[in-house]
Amino acid sequence: MIGNYKIIKQIGEGGFSRIYQAEHVLLGEKACLKQNKNSTPEDAELLRNEAKLLWKLDDYHSIPSVKDFLELGKNNCAIVMSLIDGKTLADIVKDGSKHLAEEDACWVTERLLGALHYCHYHGVVHSDVKPENVFVEPQKHDIKLIDFGLGKYKPKSSTRPIGYTPRYAAPELLQGKPPVPETDLYGAGLVMLYALGGDVENKSFSNGTPKELIEYCNKLLRYNPVDRPNWDNSNPIKELSDIRHKLFGRRHSG
Repeated sequence: MIGNYKIIKQIGEGGFSRIYQAEHVLLGEKACLKQNKNSTPEDAELLRNEAKLLWKLDDYHSIPSVKDFLELGKNNCAIVMSLIDGKTLADIVKDGSKHLAEEDACWVTERLLGALHYCHYHGVVHSDVKPENVFVEPQKHDIKLIDFGLGKYKPKSSTRPIGYTPRYAAPELLQGKPPVPETDLYGAGLVMLYALGGDVENKSFSNGTPKELIEYCNKLLRYNPVDRPNWDNSNPIKELSDIRHKLFGRRHSG
């Protein structure tokens, strides 16, 4: 038991936390609990930071809904969230051994960009956009962007990254510079490349990938963040929708 929640099974584990499927004993409703693994001030603060960021973003369909935040003892906390029905993009694609159909990669990326636009509008930069943090919900034709533990609220010029995943980190994070919205768009570009079966390490695409999708991804993957699309001077979601219409004859699928 954790608070009023009965732990059913562990369903995931990250660098500083474990994730459980649980059930509220009074309501009989399923939930997801994320608890820090190590009872240290640093890990407890990361989880508290994530809960605060998610609390600000609780009204968007592609972001998990926060139900509660529990203090279980000294430096021991848990976030209670909605349970996600699906698999991560990393589990689906498995490092290029398979990939999504091109149209599916497009709608997954569109949903991800929608979530990021909502985050950025509310001052939140995720900072760790990668396939492991994108849950695909095929029955809902939706995604969930998870794991805001490294995120920042209204980062300033003096803000430094809490951490990053080297394989998916934008150049500015590797240089210790502040995360910005364009940092997340770089991550979205890599997620799309990965979904299409490309090589993330070399930023190369599978043979036969339509040139329109390659050009679109490469815009998101520009080295300098000021050269990438941003929400003030472009609309990456509409641009991808236009490409879908050109390639597949429709803007919506599923």
